[in-house]
Amino acid sequence: MAKDNVQGLDLQTFVDKLIEEKRFPEKLEKEVLDEIKKDLLVRAEERIDAVMISNLSEEQLDEFNKLIDKNVDPKEMQDFCSKSIPDLPQIIASELLVFRDTYLA
Repeated sequence: MAKDNVQGLDLQTFVDKLIEEKRFPEKLEKEVLDEIKKDLLVRAEERIDAVMISNLSEEQLDEFNKLIDKNVDPKEMQDFCSKSIPDLPQIIASELLVFRDTYLA
């Protein structure tokens, strides 16, 4: 659901910044670094998805599942979550800060 851009946040840029802050050895092969980036992107998306789902009411979750079953486009899913979850950008930002702190620890 989250994909590369959530609430105006570029997750790829977030992941690139994490990699930069982690300071991997310069001699690390590009392919290995690319795999690490891919894994981090997936994990960040999963964390965002989980926090969004956990902030939906039972009724909203039912509607959310219906939208998934209808295979609606990501923009429509994002619009639904934005309308259903108060302060969604702050919730996502908070979750990404926890993700960052955990990763860099």
